Amino acid sequence: MISNKNRIRTAAVIVVLFVIGTLLNIPFSRELKRLKIEAGDANVRLSDSIFSDVIQTGIYGLILGIIMVFVGLWISKKAQLGAPVIESFFSNQKNRTQTHFFKTLLFPLAYSVVLALAILLVHNLIRDYFPVASIVERPSKPFYAIVSFSAGITEEIIFRLGLMSLIVVVIQRFKKKTNPSPSVVWVGIIITALCFGLVHLPLSKNFANLTLVTVSSTMIGNLITGSFFGWVYWKRGLIVAIIVHIVWDLVFHVVGSPYL
Repeated sequence: MISNKNRIRTAAVIVVLFVIGTLLNIPFSRELKRLKIEAGDANVRLSDSIFSDVIQTGIYGLILGIIMVFVGLWISKKAQLGAPVIESFFSNQKNRTQTHFFKTLLFPLAYSVVLALAILLVHNLIRDYFPVASIVERPSKPFYAIVSFSAGITEEIIFRLGLMSLIVVVIQRFKKKTNPSPSVVWVGIIITALCFGLVHLPLSKNFANLTLVTVSSTMIGNLITGSFFGWVYWKRGLIVAIIVHIVWDLVFHVVGSPYL
């Protein structure tokens, strides 16, 4: 059982990670706005000061990070999920956990690469049969490389630590169960993955019209990846889920880059 002192330390680390993740999104966000302006979108404004973007984004990241951490580590602590690697770092099991960590990371990383390549292949096949006209040019690979780290950190903290943990606890209370069963966790994984897909629809709309093809590919692709990330979070914890998510994004968007 983790002590309140170690839980607070763990929370602080996760909040700092979240703030860093939100700040890493600034280059991609600014580049996307610049491309939209070049494409003639009069509704988009690009701040002249990067400093103001950093301040605003940092404050936003701090507030949202604190909320997600509170939901994931305190409100949803009965879900028995969370960030075991960070928690153990502040406990007497630090050395043993560090050795075990790399072993628990190996297979999820391998699965992540294989999954990214498989979805990349399917995506390219779909594009050949159902071509989609772009609305605006996409940011180049370096911007996708940076935002891969941003998405891996922030999305796992929001969707897995926050939302998935909360869903599992709510179902537990509804079913009056002390410990979450695998079926309860899987319901949480699937619901969270569906929400994960819905949130990505506005991002897809930035680059292409929302048609049956684009909506289906976005929803199905994110349902598969979101379920995988949820499974990793359940079995390996937050840090492994973040790393696996980052690697998936790097393979899919930077190595493969189906959109470029």
